[in-house]
Amino acid sequence: MVRYASYSKIAVVGTGGYGWHFLKALVHSNHFATVRAVTRNCINDAAKHARIRQLKELGIQIFEYDEATEKAFEVAFKDIDIIVSAVGVAGVPDQIPMIDGALLAGAKWFIPSEYGVVYYPSVWMPFASPLAAKSLVHDHLFTAAKSKGLAHTIVYTGLALDYLDPRSIGLRLAKRTATLVGRGGTPVTFTSVHDVVHLIVDIVKRPLEMQNRTVRYAGSTAKMRDLIKVVTGSNYGERLQILGIDEAKEVFCEYARIQDKRAFPIYTCLLVEEGLAQINRHQEPLDNSMFPELSPEPVRQTLERLMANVSTSESTSKIHKQSGNIFN
Repeated sequence: MVRYASYSKIAVVGTGGYGWHFLKALVHSNHFATVRAVTRNCINDAAKHARIRQLKELGIQIFEYDEATEKAFEVAFKDIDIIVSAVGVAGVPDQIPMIDGALLAGAKWFIPSEYGVVYYPSVWMPFASPLAAKSLVHDHLFTAAKSKGLAHTIVYTGLALDYLDPRSIGLRLAKRTATLVGRGGTPVTFTSVHDVVHLIVDIVKRPLEMQNRTVRYAGSTAKMRDLIKVVTGSNYGERLQILGIDEAKEVFCEYARIQDKRAFPIYTCLLVEEGLAQINRHQEPLDNSMFPELSPEPVRQTLERLMANVSTSESTSKIHKQSGNIFN
């Protein structure tokens, strides 16, 4: 027996990463009459086609588009009430035509792809973060879209250790070694994938409470030096490499100048040390109390789970190939 929500039709843009998890959780919640996956058409992506087959077997509608245009999204969102975007960083600018398509289709509520850190401009970096495009999406939602009746909710949950590659913040689980940039004493917000998924499902069931607001949810808060101790067993010794801020910035700028992908983990560690991975770094209140039924996994437990499951296959992943000897 399906229990219809006040909004009964929902679409998720993206079928990989969070999109995959959102779609499965939404259909299993038995809360919506329609669950639709909206995804770019990739003819030669066998893995994606396999995911789509599995989603179809769950009763999820599939809509594929060729180009991220306002018209394509208008068709994709026909008869849809709620849109949850789960695009990756590269797809963030596509949310502008996505929002415009949602307006044309008559959708009621748009949740942009966040589920991570707040975009705070860095005082250290000499250029804008790839996340800067998110502020343009927010401006579009807050002005053009809201004035035309499209509600929004911005959701910040910090870093998910079981979603990102831990080496991107200097943790090498297979080798039980780490690289620390700075002192490692800056608070960092973490929320596991499981908890982010359940949070989003809870939010979309509660439109009257959740529309036109920002939700800041922290599974836990930790400092890098504490996580490093879990991985290496100590905050010093041969298993830990320490880079000072100035040294790390010099190495980063050199790699960035030649567009070397080894710049990425150094960049990430610098931003973490600067405090840009804490979703309430300006003392904004957290909203955990609004979700009393959620029991988030502490980041130490997430880390220990990952360490228990890690295998030598880690050495073949993309980040590992790109990181260079500083973070390998």
